Amino acid sequence: MNSVKRYRYEIIVVALWALTVVSKIKFNGLVFGFDYGTYQPDGKFYTYMALDFFKHNPAESAKEVVDWYAIHGFKMNTFTIQDLMPQTSYAYPVISHRVLYPLLSAPFVALLGIPGMLVVPALSLLVLLISIQRLASIAEKPLIGMLLVLVLINSTTVLRWMIVNCTDSLLAGLFALVPFCIINLEKRKKTTLISLLLLIVFTSSTRFILPVWLAILIGLYAKKIFRKEILLLIVVSVLVAIPALKAQLSTALLPADVATPIYLKIIQLPLVFAKVVTVDILEMGVLDRLFLFLLVLTIAQAIRHRHHLSSLMFGLVLISTYLIGAINGTLGVNFRYQMPVLVFCAWVIIDTFEYKNGGLRFVSTVKRDVIIDKTQ
Repeated sequence: MNSVKRYRYEIIVVALWALTVVSKIKFNGLVFGFDYGTYQPDGKFYTYMALDFFKHNPAESAKEVVDWYAIHGFKMNTFTIQDLMPQTSYAYPVISHRVLYPLLSAPFVALLGIPGMLVVPALSLLVLLISIQRLASIAEKPLIGMLLVLVLINSTTVLRWMIVNCTDSLLAGLFALVPFCIINLEKRKKTTLISLLLLIVFTSSTRFILPVWLAILIGLYAKKIFRKEILLLIVVSVLVAIPALKAQLSTALLPADVATPIYLKIIQLPLVFAKVVTVDILEMGVLDRLFLFLLVLTIAQAIRHRHHLSSLMFGLVLISTYLIGAINGTLGVNFRYQMPVLVFCAWVIIDTFEYKNGGLRFVSTVKRDVIIDKTQ
């Protein structure tokens, strides 16, 4: 596809993104008792951290967040200064390593105030949408890319977590770059290695994500890609995850069951995993059937085209993100921990559909010339 035509589609994506961001900021709040606000309960910690990066006055920064949430928050918007400050915060041991989002947001907060916390999430959504359209352009299927973009920006699930003051959107934006690293492995091996190392460091500084990286790296090894460098990448993944792993296991694993012994929590983990997946599906069935259809379609296509690298990556990332959700143990978080899988979902759809004769068609399962699957 020539560059002029490609940029035409990407300009449309940017326009749709801008409209989506404005709409979300203007229209948000409680829907059927669910919090679709832009300032989420967990976001208070990152907002405090961003403020204190340049204020260097913990009490003043905490008070500003408390006052802001009392007006602009919806659920759990009443809390104390002590809930935010590192010395007294119940959440600080778990989130202290999540510095990237507040650090990137600090300049915008200094310029715009607390609404500046929404700049990085909005830009992360743009990175995700542009990445999907670029993947489609590489495969010479730009209309499929546009269709995927339209589905995502109309998804209440996606917008619930992509334009809020939490880490989920930044994580999705960073993982949106991973398929390009995989695609470019053969052409620019050294550059790709550096890019993957940086993405590992950045995502691990956003939230605990070790299971996802281990899954991706093991998948690449299984496909005989980057075999010599896999050990280095795994070691780096584990090392940068140490700050997150330092949190007491009793706090990090099924934190709601404080009194339960560790060995019982580990035994319960498969059951919790099944519960988390089931509740997520039921919740999407009620709140976001279009996105649920896309997810089910992707799973079906990934199974049907299981020899594709995109299918393998999608399956591994989906399972590992649900494992993270099971470790947390909270039910009904509406696909929140699975945001990194969005770009892999799009990758599968782009790989396994084609647009011909005015309509979408399945790609034959025996077709081997998948453009963006370099292992074919």
